[in-house]
Amino acid sequence: MTPAGQLHSVIELVEAILSAQQKPADVVMQSYFRNRRYIGSSDRRSVGDAVYSVLRCYQGLQLALPITSARLLVFAHCILDQQQSLNDVQELCNGYGPTPLSHDEQQILSDLKSYDPFALPKWLETQLEDKELVKSLHGQAPFDIRVNMLKSSRDEILRSLQVEGFDVSPTPISPVGIRFGKRTPLNTHEFWENGTLEVQDEASQIAGLLCDAKPGMQILDYCAGAGGKSLNLAASMQNKGNLILSDIHPHRLQRAKERLRRAGVTTYQLKDIQKDNSWFKRQHNRFDRVLVDAPCTGTGTWRRNPDLKNRLTPIDVEELIQLQQKILSQAQQFVKVGGRLIYVTCSVLDAENNQQVAWFLNNHPEFEAVSVSNVWKTTLGTTCPFTTATAQFMPNIHGTDGFFISIFERKNKET
Repeated sequence: MTPAGQLHSVIELVEAILSAQQKPADVVMQSYFRNRRYIGSSDRRSVGDAVYSVLRCYQGLQLALPITSARLLVFAHCILDQQQSLNDVQELCNGYGPTPLSHDEQQILSDLKSYDPFALPKWLETQLEDKELVKSLHGQAPFDIRVNMLKSSRDEILRSLQVEGFDVSPTPISPVGIRFGKRTPLNTHEFWENGTLEVQDEASQIAGLLCDAKPGMQILDYCAGAGGKSLNLAASMQNKGNLILSDIHPHRLQRAKERLRRAGVTTYQLKDIQKDNSWFKRQHNRFDRVLVDAPCTGTGTWRRNPDLKNRLTPIDVEELIQLQQKILSQAQQFVKVGGRLIYVTCSVLDAENNQQVAWFLNNHPEFEAVSVSNVWKTTLGTTCPFTTATAQFMPNIHGTDGFFISIFERKNKET
């Protein structure tokens, strides 16, 4: 594609994403490229990177413009962030690119002033006051994978990838992760096809490891989704025990089933929370571990999903807080005495994290908090970077997604 053609695609995609408020940007983008097979992989990466860059700066660009349209957002980004001149932009508006600028568009773009690329919606500013954190959430996330320990070891896969010429290194915190120097398509690689590796942020890998799953245990991944953390749990269990994946979305469980098959996981069951209600009624106080990877705002993943920031509302946060409490109250029933409930989110909002921990302990005195640092020592064998009872990963501090981990244990009946 020519630069003009790429710019045209960027505008089309930004417009499609802003119009499809209920669909994640990556889903819209996949559909767009699927219908345009003629766009090569290199051009797809360039267009995709440009689209995400615009979305990251959306709030600031919107404030800098008197009116908002996909065209103006993209053109303003070219001028303010890419250091292109108005003439540069006009030259790209030719027969292969966007339609020529109107007189009004030219006037708006010529009057552009500097802007805050890290701007947030006003209502979020009071909840995210750490400027360094906000700045880091507007950057690009690293590309991490988790090695499936049922198939191989990290050292072996690392050496193999280095021999193939990939720019890779061990993740600095997770003992089962590998970090690529740049985003790399792996969906046709042998290690992807045979389930040896999965794309997973380093903090998410740590969450799975801190569940402290052991061979022979009974484990419930209560909000399993497509099974990302279930794969991690299964590897820790060494295919011994019983792993239950449950969710309210059957299609996600079917995706998990294929991933589990590819990864060589054999000791698992899939349960639809709504259809299998009678089964769940018989599972009280049964499980050694119950993982709740709760639905949340996803504020910790803005680097990967910048469109989430632009769709989030105060009502969404309140509804999610209520949902998280409902799910925690449901999930705790399945933890046996001495068993653990692990609550995690990919959020950096305290209302979804430590405030929920306080709510849970206040409403469920039969549980007590377990310090993450203590579990860290026994499971990872390294020094825990957190001095608090819970773990709050931050991109500006740990280089990971924003991720929260807390652990509760059901007390002995006598206590």
